[in-house]
Amino acid sequence: MPTTLIAVSGMSPAIITETLWALANEHPATVPDEVVVITTTKGRADIERDLLTKQKAWNGKTAWETLRNDIFALTKQPKKCAKLQVSVRVIDLPDADTGIRKPAEDLRTKLHNEEAANFIVQTIAPFVDAEDQHVIASIAGGRKTMGALLYAAMSLLGKESDRVTHVLVSEPFDTVRGFFYPAQEVQDLDVRPYGQEPQPVKAKAAKVELADIPFVPLRNKFSELNEPRRTFAGLVDRYAKADRVLSQPPNVTLDVKTGVLTVEGKPIPLMGRDFLICAFLFERASEGMPHFNNKDDAKNEIKIFSQRYSSHKAMEKFSSGEVTVDDIPKALSPLRDKLKKAGLASAIPYLAPARQRIGFEMQAS
Repeated sequence: MPTTLIAVSGMSPAIITETLWALANEHPATVPDEVVVITTTKGRADIERDLLTKQKAWNGKTAWETLRNDIFALTKQPKKCAKLQVSVRVIDLPDADTGIRKPAEDLRTKLHNEEAANFIVQTIAPFVDAEDQHVIASIAGGRKTMGALLYAAMSLLGKESDRVTHVLVSEPFDTVRGFFYPAQEVQDLDVRPYGQEPQPVKAKAAKVELADIPFVPLRNKFSELNEPRRTFAGLVDRYAKADRVLSQPPNVTLDVKTGVLTVEGKPIPLMGRDFLICAFLFERASEGMPHFNNKDDAKNEIKIFSQRYSSHKAMEKFSSGEVTVDDIPKALSPLRDKLKKAGLASAIPYLAPARQRIGFEMQAS
């Protein structure tokens, strides 16, 4: 299964190489096919300078090239391998003056962070939506808000099989400039304690490992909300309103002309038998009439109702020509499904309980 590492990066590109080295040293080893880095123009410049520019100290190679070769050797991959393909995605921001979106140099305002949240959602969505993709999200880099937003986006969109990680680097290498991973080409580094003389250290002495950050994949709970991703705030709003718990009977209206039952403000279109049965139960509840203990108790009343509705267009589409007590359970089952899909599962005991009684318990809007 293809694996994609998605990382946020600020001014410390080493987070990327450290995470990849830690993954390669797991058992079993993980070598991502794609590495997608979400950053700003400042972050991109740092990545290009530190990872993607050939350095004399690295024998004329880039840090990225050397890392790939070392990981391929460690994990016994072919020398020419299509894995570890990096792409840098720069967050863009709206420009009120020009009307042209521009790459973000930094994220300093509330609007900037809202735009970053949307960008992260839209970037990760194709990867997490693919059932044949394994996604690892690294929240170690970038501004703290970027890591928090990536974690939240993974909670909203991620699959149960995906991972959220943070890289842990032993001291003092977490602050040593020029450190990227223990087996790197440049081994001789300096640690500079505050107010003290530089002290030499070897890169190979560093210990790098990953911490998995638990997250709840909400898409498993709210499968009905698996829809095209638009905005971060929109997703949060949908999940917040989904499957709301009702502590009292729901507000219900019924438009007889259109066949739309509205429950707590959410429209539920009905047709044919399903509409007729719901209209029957809605009418009785509106008039304060009692529930039925079982379907046979409704035999006379539903016959009278069917005669009254004989000219309704729903009756014309109903093949049997009349509704009977046997149609009640057949109509309530799809109503339960529609309530679940609308995020109103807690309305089922009031409107379509599987047992106990037959009848709507509601507040008429």
